[in-house]
Amino acid sequence: MNGTPRRPTRAKPGDDDAPDPDARVTPGRTQRPDPHFPKEILMTGAPVVLPLTPQQRGVYFLHCLAPDSAVYNVPIVLRVRGGLDRERLQRAVDVLVTRHQALRLTVRESDGQVLQLIHPAEVAPRVEVNWTSLPGADLTRAAAEVVRYAGRPFDVVSGPLMRVDVVELGGEEHAVSLCFHHLIIDEIAATALAGELHRLYEDPAALPGTGPEHQYAEFCAGLLAEPDPKGLDFWRERLAGMPVLPLPEEHVPEDHGLFTGDRVGFTVPEAVSARVAEVSRAHRVSEFMVFHAALLVLLHRWTGAEDIAVGTPMSGRVDERFAETVGFFQNTVVLRGTVDPGQSFAALLKTSRRTVLEALQRQHVPFETVVDAVRPSRESTRNPLFQVALVFNRRKVEQDWSLPGLTVEPLPFPWPTSHFDLALTLLHEYGVLKGDFAYSAQRFSRATAERLTAVFLRLLGGLLADPDAPVGDVDLMDAEERARVRELSTASGRQVLDGRGRPLPLAFHGAVHTADPAGGRPVPTGERGRFAADGRFELWRDPVEAALEAHPGVLAAAVVRLPATEDGSGEQLVACAVPRPGVEPPAPRELSAHLQARVPAHLLPQRVVVREKIPTGADGRPDPAALAAVPEPAEGTPEEAADDAPRDAVERRLVELFEELLGVPGLGRYDNFFDYGGQSLLAVRLVARVAEELGRPLGVGVFMNNPTVAALARALAEDGTAGPAGLVRLRTPAGDPSDVAVALIHPVGGTLMCYAPLVALLPGHTEVVGLERVAGAHPDDPTYADLVDRYATTLADALPGRRIALLGWSLGGVLAHSVADRLTGLGHDVALVALLDSLAQRTVEDAERMSATSAELLALAGSVLRDGTGVLGATAGQRLLMRRFGVDLDLLRDTPADQAARMLEDWARLLGLVAECAPAKTTAPLQLFLCADNPAGYPEALAASWEGLGGALELCRVPGTHIEVLASPAVEQVAAAFTERTGRS
Repeated sequence: MNGTPRRPTRAKPGDDDAPDPDARVTPGRTQRPDPHFPKEILMTGAPVVLPLTPQQRGVYFLHCLAPDSAVYNVPIVLRVRGGLDRERLQRAVDVLVTRHQALRLTVRESDGQVLQLIHPAEVAPRVEVNWTSLPGADLTRAAAEVVRYAGRPFDVVSGPLMRVDVVELGGEEHAVSLCFHHLIIDEIAATALAGELHRLYEDPAALPGTGPEHQYAEFCAGLLAEPDPKGLDFWRERLAGMPVLPLPEEHVPEDHGLFTGDRVGFTVPEAVSARVAEVSRAHRVSEFMVFHAALLVLLHRWTGAEDIAVGTPMSGRVDERFAETVGFFQNTVVLRGTVDPGQSFAALLKTSRRTVLEALQRQHVPFETVVDAVRPSRESTRNPLFQVALVFNRRKVEQDWSLPGLTVEPLPFPWPTSHFDLALTLLHEYGVLKGDFAYSAQRFSRATAERLTAVFLRLLGGLLADPDAPVGDVDLMDAEERARVRELSTASGRQVLDGRGRPLPLAFHGAVHTADPAGGRPVPTGERGRFAADGRFELWRDPVEAALEAHPGVLAAAVVRLPATEDGSGEQLVACAVPRPGVEPPAPRELSAHLQARVPAHLLPQRVVVREKIPTGADGRPDPAALAAVPEPAEGTPEEAADDAPRDAVERRLVELFEELLGVPGLGRYDNFFDYGGQSLLAVRLVARVAEELGRPLGVGVFMNNPTVAALARALAEDGTAGPAGLVRLRTPAGDPSDVAVALIHPVGGTLMCYAPLVALLPGHTEVVGLERVAGAHPDDPTYADLVDRYATTLADALPGRRIALLGWSLGGVLAHSVADRLTGLGHDVALVALLDSLAQRTVEDAERMSATSAELLALAGSVLRDGTGVLGATAGQRLLMRRFGVDLDLLRDTPADQAARMLEDWARLLGLVAECAPAKTTAPLQLFLCADNPAGYPEALAASWEGLGGALELCRVPGTHIEVLASPAVEQVAAAFTERTGRS
């Protein structure tokens, strides 16, 4: 990558219609810019203010859903060898910002409109090169450091929306990250910047500061015109009535997390790669069309769907004037295709070619405008119109970056995000065809993504080997897997089959069959299921149905999808609940609130109806037509208002407490505490107030599972306390639970709320319980041994005969280790003890430090009682201590003084108990998670503290600091490693 940089690929105006099989398929444009744009407004010295483009609006909307996510950060991560000059790099970056308006862009909301401000160069936020030295560190550590920088969220209001981070390992070795917010860049813009940086690093005067003649503001202004009506009509007709792809999802997060994901990379075998080129030429299609057709077949074989939509990005740069303008031009089109398992791959290629070319000819209509016209049901956690994306690049974008006199090459790095449920990316990297499947960690496990990758490569090879064979007949398994699936089917008495009666690979859902006793054909059971990657048989259960049937007032439930109607209404998901005899039937709004607390947003039904029985058709299945005939409830009726009003004195007081603590008036019995700003300390305060005013002790974990007034009142009526030992059942699977149950042990703060992101990422069939210790709601434990014995006995009683994996963060890890030793003594099987950044208290000095911290907390509690909560955080030591405990100081200051003092005293007593005892050795295996961004030497000290205190000790390094280990991106890695280890324990 030395020498002259590559210029950006320019799309030819005729490329959209060209039959050339190698024609670039991603270029196009979103809207023809206005040639009469008044350039004089750029010379006024004030910011240019324009509405966001439709493309930017889509990105900004998703950014607002997850402002702390790095999903729309675009990092370029490079290894640079040679004498990288800091000052020369900074000067080159300064000129880039001066030359390109998009690099000086910020966003502002005003009067209900979202605007972009393009600042003059002299007042724009400066992009400072952040230079860090890590002498002696290896390249892996340096890459992790720059990726950590790249993963920080951008402040789109203050800017800048570009960052440059350098980690110097030594005088001749550097890791460099250039990171941009997607609002200001796309692939071609990145290539243009790469070429300019090369020239400007060599000579800052090599390019004029005025930049290209046609700038980004001119392009954006041209998009203010109305979109092409004929193009819009095409998309409205093409995408009408399109069904949602029934992806066989696995993870059901309880915190509705967004955009966390991972990638499974692969290399296409050389022979298959060569065959791609041969088939492309023979059938007059592009390589992209080959991959599109193959992806359709994969999705059909995986889901059983025949009507499938795939999204793909287009460059948006047909107009030559903007070929090298930096900005976000990229547009997305939806490729809707139909797969018949009996058709040949050659026939599907012909169809794919037509679909792609028709889309290219209408790609100038912005995707957001298409969404508004088609009006699909919108879900905040997933992309509208399609769930699976396909990206194909002729080369890896990092290959375009170079600096004169230096050796520059791409530096591989982990990036745990995913824009879509699933995305297949393929590219040519130095002549080798590579790719990856990016997947949402909320939807799928890594094991499933790895299985999907293996099947795709096998399928691609099979389709290309004989393009005239039916696509439904291509074998998805090799001989070894076929033998294993046959053995599993025989052992379980079940064969998982596709629509043509063929066995499916591991991790693929299909129709469940049982063997015919007479030796005939397999008999369908009407159920769907799969053999998981580890060989377990799993029946698929709709998570909405399972969640509804977990409601104490529901006997049975069913979920159906109603088709789109002629009036333009999209598909509707409707849930029907049958009330349990002998109890008051729950109201639809109550059940909707119940689902919101337990089911991810993308799975929530649009309607919930309550009926005495589920209407069924002649086949015994739920009847969509009968449910469609159920009238919609009128909004704002007196009946609806009465249903939302508190029903008794307990509910009235709970509503008042919700409103008081949240500072939100007008709440009803179905409003979720955590939807209105509820936090862990506020939850603790609410639980304390409930115990104090209503005389009913309540566990915080119980409240987490019942966060509405209606649900909380019901839990109180059912004596919903956490029990004398603080046990909370965080997840009880609807079907057969996994072999190993998970027990979470509270940290110093006493609650389990810090573990919510982790619980969301654990497999849905995992039973999860927790032990909490809330001030004023637990027995007094005279000694540490008494506390450990109480916890171990509670778990043994709650999980009789079950194997248990314990997990604890910080002090919770110390407690988990002790409880594991006691459980083993009680004859219980402990599969694993996971320690999240925990330090074993082994030495006298450790005990003295803990005792000193206990004394400090007791003294602070006294100060709070005497002088009020304003004294909290008065010193740097106090702030550091609260930060280590993961405590929000502002919320603690807002807590009544007596309650805050009680919590501080309780934390002090717990630390005092732990300081009494040195840890005993357990026979259970240990898994220690070390935070890579902790102070130097601290991870090593943690590892040394646990040596010899258990069975085999596994060390797992994750990004972030002590208080970030249960947040993204570390928590995804913790969940994956913990799940993998418990699966083989």
